Amino acid sequence: MARIGAEERRQDFIEAAVKVIAEHGVTNATTRRIAAAADSPLATLHYVFHTKDDLLYAVYESLINLPQQSLQHVLEGATAAESTGDMLRQLVTWFTDHPEMATTQFELFCWILRNKPAMAAKIYTVSLEATQHAIDRVTQSAFDQTALTTISRLLINLFDGLMLSWFTHGDRARLEAETETACRAVKSLVASY
Repeated sequence: MARIGAEERRQDFIEAAVKVIAEHGVTNATTRRIAAAADSPLATLHYVFHTKDDLLYAVYESLINLPQQSLQHVLEGATAAESTGDMLRQLVTWFTDHPEMATTQFELFCWILRNKPAMAAKIYTVSLEATQHAIDRVTQSAFDQTALTTISRLLINLFDGLMLSWFTHGDRARLEAETETACRAVKSLVASY
């Protein structure tokens, strides 16, 4: 039997955790259940992730990084406002195309906020920095730090609100219409700079 490297096994555990959290919630996402979903011994999970918190942080970090990778498509000749609005649209589309990941991200953040406030603050900071970096890249460094922070926070707040609304009503057409409204709001703010 071929030996599986720690990094590959790490990714298996992250993917298994996403599925288990989406199905059972964070509280019921035991390391035993996650190891079983990854088809791995529990001891291997604890070797790769020393604590459940380490695993949860890795899951959340993955949920921040994966959609950021989808933001490679910048509209040719687009203004900074159009690029930033399109970025919000791409994020919403990515998560609606990956509903298990959207559910996991929401469930995980709510659990962390309630149970590990310091980790929640750290995760929000990582998310804000990733969003700032992505906006800076798609707009070709068009903003000073204050504007970049303001735009990034608005984008995160709009995205989170759109996802919460979608979880509640489940209507993709309604989500798309609400996303277009939110994109116009982002474009208006960006254009004001």
